[in-house]
Amino acid sequence: MAEWIPFAEGKYRVERAVLLARNDQAVEVEEAVIEVVEDPSRGRRLRGRGRVSNALMVDLLDEGHELDLLLDLGGEFKYRLCSPGIQGGKVFTPGVKSFIQFVPQSPWEQVPEAAFNSLMSRVRILGGKRG
Repeated sequence: MAEWIPFAEGKYRVERAVLLARNDQAVEVEEAVIEVVEDPSRGRRLRGRGRVSNALMVDLLDEGHELDLLLDLGGEFKYRLCSPGIQGGKVFTPGVKSFIQFVPQSPWEQVPEAAFNSLMSRVRILGGKRG
């Protein structure tokens, strides 16, 4: 999978990240960062983390078990991770936020800026702002 990661080894701040359900409902992922590491045996790997409202994420999962992750790294660097592996906390009290970790299960798709902006304009953020 290393050939689809166009970034050098290091940590990168994500300007905006959202977990997206199939019905265009989403949850913001705050303080998101991705990390690219070089693994001598498996090549370049990507993993990330960010904070989410656990209760809102559960609400989103009620709409379906498949979530995508949209990442805006600034400029033309906008990506969609289809059904990434997600691990997170298990406290579901409203208002509580915890860190999740995400790992791609397949190569991410770069999304042209106009298409990304169009998609974000349709997204309904649970518990927050739109687009």
